[in-house]
Amino acid sequence: MEPRVTVRDSFKVVGMKVETKMADDKIPELWQKFIPRMNEIKHRMNNYDMYGISEYSDNYVDEWFTYWACVPVEHVDDIPAGMEIKTVSSAQYVVVTHKGKLDSMGNAFDYIHTSWLQNSGYELAESDGFELYGERFLGGDNEDSETDIYIAIKSCTPAQ
Repeated sequence: MEPRVTVRDSFKVVGMKVETKMADDKIPELWQKFIPRMNEIKHRMNNYDMYGISEYSDNYVDEWFTYWACVPVEHVDDIPAGMEIKTVSSAQYVVVTHKGKLDSMGNAFDYIHTSWLQNSGYELAESDGFELYGERFLGGDNEDSETDIYIAIKSCTPAQ
């Protein structure tokens, strides 16, 4: 994995959300509800980008957090029933591309959190993170799929 650091401007999405813990794993069920309804969303940026957004949490493993299945939109009006709008704030991110099936994506998160971050000069920022499922995403069971993982970071401040 070759992490890169980038800044993303804020953007708007429309989608569905769920409160979950990693142990509850309600995320696949959310995607099963959302994907058949994506075409109801007007003013999409394109027909292929989908985002899985994890709202900031101190502890994604043990605590409740909000997860969104959504698509980017140019502007918002006429939101489908059962969906909501969210604005993702501008932030600096470390980006890692996960290659392979979705069931092994946890390895990419582990790499960022347990290896890369410790030696990078960055720390986690209190901002949302997300997965971008774009044109290179070929399905959850496809070994050739690629998903970009964005984790919000900030520069470490040396102790004074």
